[in-house]
Amino acid sequence: MPTLWPNFAGIATPRTMLQMLYDAAAGVGAQSNGKLDFYIDAVGVGAAGAVERIRYNCYLRVSRNNYTHLLFQVTTPVAGPFPATAATPEGETYPNLADEPALLGAISAILQRERTKEVAVYLMSSVP
Repeated sequence: MPTLWPNFAGIATPRTMLQMLYDAAAGVGAQSNGKLDFYIDAVGVGAAGAVERIRYNCYLRVSRNNYTHLLFQVTTPVAGPFPATAATPEGETYPNLADEPALLGAISAILQRERTKEVAVYLMSSVP
């Protein structure tokens, strides 16, 4: 019996939100001499068990003991990466991010803020 599935070989795959986030936050290992890395966990969110959005929790992780500290979250529709909203645990929000350049601008603002620097220095000092 022939397959009922379409031929996936010719279909271009768009960049995923995970790829964009990992690319945007690359380099923390080198900056911290291997003490920190960037980690993402994605969860479906919605009312009454219906998954309507995907929330990407973005952490700084201490490499030696796997301790994680939530830096920011990005929430997207289930169907695609945009429009997205970025938010920090401290309440800063970056809504209506329409494309990757807007996302990168929000992530840059989050990574360059004083609170992020304080957290990173504290986490690096927690391991020899």
